[in-house]
Amino acid sequence: MSKEPTEQASVLTELRRISRILILGNATAIEAELSKIATSNERKRMWIALDGKRMPKDIAAGIGVTAMAVSVFLNLGIAASLIEYEKGKPPRVLLDYVPPRWLALAAPPTEVVVNAETSSENTVSGDTS
Repeated sequence: MSKEPTEQASVLTELRRISRILILGNATAIEAELSKIATSNERKRMWIALDGKRMPKDIAAGIGVTAMAVSVFLNLGIAASLIEYEKGKPPRVLLDYVPPRWLALAAPPTEVVVNAETSSENTVSGDTS
């Protein structure tokens, strides 16, 4: 006896809500566990970059670290049961949570541009579109 697709979708939606509530309710404990493997700003940025779409070499290039650094981080995350990774597939986090304090690390760098004509400074975000 199989469930209708709409019933399965509603069950899945409800399970996602419950999961999100549990993650938010245990955010402090989750952040403590994440902090055991994300011991530097670069590792925190690696956690943020684990979106299930990018390969380790792409994560390394985007953050400015070596592929070996990403590999070590992935192995720590796998050992802590926080990351899932099969060779040839993009790694993904098992807990869809980034501590709020880490979010600033994911923002594009801000640079100061000096306008030569007016000698004024303008702040430019990393995205110029």
